[in-house]
Amino acid sequence: MISYTVLTPLGGADRDHASTLFVADRFIWSAMFLPWIWLLSRRMWFAAFVVFVAECLAIFLMRQPGLGTAGLLAILAIHALVALEGGNLHIRHLIVGGWNVAGQIAASDLATAEEQFFANLPEPAETPLPLASDWAKPNSSPTQGWSAPALGLFDNTGAR
Repeated sequence: MISYTVLTPLGGADRDHASTLFVADRFIWSAMFLPWIWLLSRRMWFAAFVVFVAECLAIFLMRQPGLGTAGLLAILAIHALVALEGGNLHIRHLIVGGWNVAGQIAASDLATAEEQFFANLPEPAETPLPLASDWAKPNSSPTQGWSAPALGLFDNTGAR
């Protein structure tokens, strides 16, 4: 089972929940192999910069005589940390950006998590359409239409 955190944008979810995010709490393989690129793809600029600098320092450490193993272990630790905690870091980044946590779902896959979450939502309230008599009311403010002076390059006064 995978734990999914459900996030909605700052103004609330839109009517069809297209902006609702499901972030999985699991090992992220792409973050294991390219951690700072994965962080950049999630718009976590500062975290990507920190990981990039830490990797550069670990590579520098690897090149020092007798410290190659320590540098390699440092790189592996950085990659494993981002792969294990990347989802949590992404959730925290979104919360700081104004997203709201709508819930947590434990499911075997994303489709099941979405089905469980959306099944528990209340039906949206229907807004009544305006009456036909309201559509037929004439506009109370007179308009000048095409006979008014133009603001563009050409003055279209209705003449051909």
